[in-house]
Amino acid sequence: MDPKVAIVLIPTFSQPIEQKVADGIREVFAKTVIHPLFAPVNYLPDTDERLAHQFWFHRQLAASQPAVILAYGSGLGFVSGNERYQKILDIYQGIPIVNMGNPVPETPNILVDNFDPMYQLMRAIISRRPTTGYLYISGPVGNVDSQIRWRALARAFVEAGRKVEEIDTLVGDYRTYNAGQAFAAYLDRSSLAATVIVCANDSMAKGVLEVLKDRSLRCPEDFWVTGFDNMDFAGFMSPGLTTVAFPAKEMGVQAAQCALKLVAGTEASTDDIVVKGFPIYRSSTGDLQPVLGDSDDDLIKEWSKIIQREENARRLVSLHNVDHKVALFQSMKGVLEFLMELQVDQLLVYILEVLEDGRQGFYEMDLRGQNQSKRTDRMDFAEIFSSKPGADYSLVCALAIDGAHYGYLVANCLPSSAEIVEAVAVQFSELLHAQALERKSEQYRNQNELNERMASLGSLVSGVAHEINTPIGTGKLASSSLQFISKKLQKRIAENSMTRSDFNAYLAETLEYTEIIQLSLDRAADLISNFKMISVDQSGEAKRRIDLGEYIASILLSLRHRLKDTHVELQTDLATGVVVETYPGAVAQVVTNLFMNSINHGFNFGQQKGIIEIKLTDTNNGFSLLVRDTGKGATPEVINHIFDPFFTTARGQGGSGLGMHIVFNLLSQKLHWSIDIETQAEQGFAAILKAQR
Repeated sequence: MDPKVAIVLIPTFSQPIEQKVADGIREVFAKTVIHPLFAPVNYLPDTDERLAHQFWFHRQLAASQPAVILAYGSGLGFVSGNERYQKILDIYQGIPIVNMGNPVPETPNILVDNFDPMYQLMRAIISRRPTTGYLYISGPVGNVDSQIRWRALARAFVEAGRKVEEIDTLVGDYRTYNAGQAFAAYLDRSSLAATVIVCANDSMAKGVLEVLKDRSLRCPEDFWVTGFDNMDFAGFMSPGLTTVAFPAKEMGVQAAQCALKLVAGTEASTDDIVVKGFPIYRSSTGDLQPVLGDSDDDLIKEWSKIIQREENARRLVSLHNVDHKVALFQSMKGVLEFLMELQVDQLLVYILEVLEDGRQGFYEMDLRGQNQSKRTDRMDFAEIFSSKPGADYSLVCALAIDGAHYGYLVANCLPSSAEIVEAVAVQFSELLHAQALERKSEQYRNQNELNERMASLGSLVSGVAHEINTPIGTGKLASSSLQFISKKLQKRIAENSMTRSDFNAYLAETLEYTEIIQLSLDRAADLISNFKMISVDQSGEAKRRIDLGEYIASILLSLRHRLKDTHVELQTDLATGVVVETYPGAVAQVVTNLFMNSINHGFNFGQQKGIIEIKLTDTNNGFSLLVRDTGKGATPEVINHIFDPFFTTARGQGGSGLGMHIVFNLLSQKLHWSIDIETQAEQGFAAILKAQR
């Protein structure tokens, strides 16, 4: 029989529960022709937009035509909930699916009993502390597992003769730090006095115990703490954590056995299969702490796993030295020796590309070969792994960042190395993303510089629009008044009641209004002519002779509106007769950027009071242009980077980091003027531009 592939969807290999689920699945499939391919696809996000970023990878997995899908649903959807998890399952329509965790309609479900073991634990705790206050720290809102565990606590509470309303509650997210922060805030509210802290999982219980220790509060003498899942660290904490064993491996075993029946065409039971955990009592509730000794093989094994993961984490540091500026294959060779030490005996990278006929294809790179490569139209996982029977784990990881997809990484490895391979995939994703950004960086920079110049032109447009508004408004008022008195005169003529004095008054008013209209139109025409000259200069490359003082004055006229509603005053001293042959558009851009730099950075977007001084001085063989402000100045560190592209001290406030970079480029590459910066923190900023004629 040809080998078949079962794709196993899990969030990550970095958590022990997922590792145990995978162990159970692997053990069942080990002696069959079905090859389990583990796909760590990350936790499903809680927004539809981010969820859509994951669709591409799932569609590719579905297109590989696996024999069956095994999905750890309660892990994948513990943040997003079942609704978004169902959207992922919909992608695999037509493929048999076995779900592990929260129940899914019309799908074989392998469920964990979250109720009975929690109920047993809570009954025991309440019987020993029947009158004290209780606090429940839940998982994310809408998380089904957490809700079931809450119901178990509530039932035990009621059976003990107490009211559920007496239980204090905090909403957590299953993470250690956030649970610790929430619990610390809870302790600060002196009116709340719960001393039994029931956590929906062990990670949050760890955060609670850390807060108690930091505040010198005693556990178990004063506080009792319980968790759920029996994570690897639970038995090695001080105090050891009372918790509930999560039967993760048994869930994987049952899921794999159900999958075998589906693939074989055997009628699978329509009833959900439920696996059960059990309470584990440790010293966080005053029970005896298990002692790590030579005879305790299970604890030694668990401790060894913890040590192994810490060693993997230390080795992982070397992966962060991947050079984003070298070819992907060379980067892969750089980590090859490290991965071979971890017995990763197959490592393939499939780079997504668009073929000549427009279809998507993949460029395959095999790390085992001597940079061998080939192109393929579609992933065939059965073919890939048929040459590697008996591998402990086979993984396929997406090479993707925030909706940008670059392909896959496929590997065979030991179970203890799976999380490292997953981390390598993240590193390669970042490398590919960086290379893609580098290819676009010049285009991006040019586009941003164009946008910056268009923004400068927009500033001129808004300035002219603001200035034109006054004469146009005056002209419209005069025109409407002229229309009103004309209609009034027309009416009197129609009624045969017009007198000479009426007509003389009309003529006088008409002359006054037409004069106002003429003056308004002349003013608007001057402004438009001035703007036309500058805007053409801004967008064109023509070189021409200009009187620099007059030209700068016309630029500042269009920028004066930027000073309204600010506390900034503009002072100018522009020498006349400084005639130069230059690129006026570049001059306008430089003056505009320096002017706006003073307002935005020197005076905090015009909120602070101060003066901008612009002074043009004629020298013997050239000129000097000073742009100075009395604002907050700049530190030496800022000056060292002031002309760097995308460097800004106003990130998040509208600063693009390109204003001074464009100034430097225009001055050095086009105008051939020099620039010197004189500034100190809180002592103003000055740019001195010089050139010869």
